Amino acid sequence: MCGEPAVDVPQAAQHQRPPCGGAPGLDLSPQPRRAAAKRRTPERPVSPAHAPLSHLRAVLFDLDGTLIDAVESHYRVFARVLAALGVPLDRTIFSRHYSPDWYQFYARMGIPQHQWQEADRLWLRYYAAEVPARQEGADEALAAARSSGRAVGLVTAGDRDRVQHDLQRLGWAQMFGVVVCAGDVPQRKPHPAPLVHGLLRLQVPPAAAAYVGDTVEDVEMGRAAGVTTLAVLGGFSSRESLEAARPVMLLDSLKDLAALLAG
Repeated sequence: MCGEPAVDVPQAAQHQRPPCGGAPGLDLSPQPRRAAAKRRTPERPVSPAHAPLSHLRAVLFDLDGTLIDAVESHYRVFARVLAALGVPLDRTIFSRHYSPDWYQFYARMGIPQHQWQEADRLWLRYYAAEVPARQEGADEALAAARSSGRAVGLVTAGDRDRVQHDLQRLGWAQMFGVVVCAGDVPQRKPHPAPLVHGLLRLQVPPAAAAYVGDTVEDVEMGRAAGVTTLAVLGGFSSRESLEAARPVMLLDSLKDLAALLAG
């Protein structure tokens, strides 16, 4: 809103203040790598027992694979979509080529761009038959973040209508202070723009925020935005790939995060 305090955002995603009443404008042009990562990246993830989280004023979460147990449901839906387009998909190929930016996934699977809109339509149609399931510890982590007085946000690559429907079905519709979905900014993960947009809405600087995700792209986005990166196992990326991405902390489950936030 007009007169809101400025937020210190890394140069990789500096914003320009919009006219009164407008949404925050974002300068999302490519920036040098050194400007994108103010926060020091550890050589290996920090042990949860030694994780400094007391400085956090906000915790933002990914949805699919992080809060929602989405791997199997997304595999089923993508398999149906690709079959309709004449492209076979098995679990090995899915694991190898999956990206939270589904247009990257389509491109990797050889789907021509002129069919992406049809693929999106089919995806939403087939997903409507799926029932979202919570990841173990999701409710506890969300409750711990809120009860500790921290702002809670959601930054996802999902379609807004689908995401809102899932949140309603899970009882999380009123859980988040901000919900950033695909289309809210032009760029997609791992670009920092979606996360920066959420931070601006919450009026929390990156140095006082954490992002919780299950994929390498989540870690890369969080690092580029300058937040504390918390990776959680059990989603789309393997332990080996997440360790190689070097988040600040790698958690076995959201129950571990709940304990840290409650402490």
